[in-house]
Amino acid sequence: MARRRLVYQNWLVELGFDPKREGEPMADSGGSVSPHPPLRGTFSPREKGKETEVSPEIERMRVIEAGVWQAMEKLTSDEREIVERIHYMGQTYREISDKSGRAIHRLESLHSRAIKRLRKELRQLVKELYGIEPPTPRCVICRSAMREGIDRILDEHDSRRSWRTIMQRLRDEYGIRLRTPQTLIGHKKYH
Repeated sequence: MARRRLVYQNWLVELGFDPKREGEPMADSGGSVSPHPPLRGTFSPREKGKETEVSPEIERMRVIEAGVWQAMEKLTSDEREIVERIHYMGQTYREISDKSGRAIHRLESLHSRAIKRLRKELRQLVKELYGIEPPTPRCVICRSAMREGIDRILDEHDSRRSWRTIMQRLRDEYGIRLRTPQTLIGHKKYH
């Protein structure tokens, strides 16, 4: 039996953004064309000839919005599309699968990969805005106290060669026992 989930979609209207009209750039209050949606309640610094101050909350929202859009732009087009469909439009994997013809397990994998990349890209923004260190990934290498040395060893790896020597070196020097190189490959790719 399929689970129903409640999806809050009014924020699309509040932001003035509809991903279904993705190709249509939106005009901001200054008359220029912006590829990103304007924030609700934002306004031009000059209204009717008067200077108005932007509240700290609106400025913070602008920073967040800009950071999220910059992170979204670093995703591949497929990753960006699945994030928009799931998180902006509230579609389920089944709905996306029916429309795109892709298998659900492939969509789940694509979504998972996109979220990992977004977490990596937004890590610094979260640290700056909220003054907290986001949780470290569950990666064995990221949690290690000797991460810098391990990263140096991984950087020395020649892509034409096997990971076996690197895995042996990590076992001998740092006591990290890995059965397969996927952990190392994933660490280099996402962390």
